[in-house]
Amino acid sequence: MEKRERQEAKVVKGRSAATRKREQDDSAGSADDREEVVALKKRISRLEAENRQLRNQIAVLTDSMNRSSQSLSDSVREQQHNFLKYSNVRRY
Repeated sequence: MEKRERQEAKVVKGRSAATRKREQDDSAGSADDREEVVALKKRISRLEAENRQLRNQIAVLTDSMNRSSQSLSDSVREQQHNFLKYSNVRRY
């Protein structure tokens, strides 16, 4: 009976050593994971800033294109108006 208890005690000690080793590996892995998470969060923030900057550039370009197309149509309308206005004056 004592022999069996000793064997069980050895098994328990063996498990606890394996468990301790696994816990150490997990803690080292979690430290690496934390560093990776921090690096990924920094990259995400940089990408979000770049995304905002690009969206602002698109907005500015779109806005300026809309303004130029409006001014172009206004310009054409004004030219047509002036042409008709002055062509009518020449007749009289």
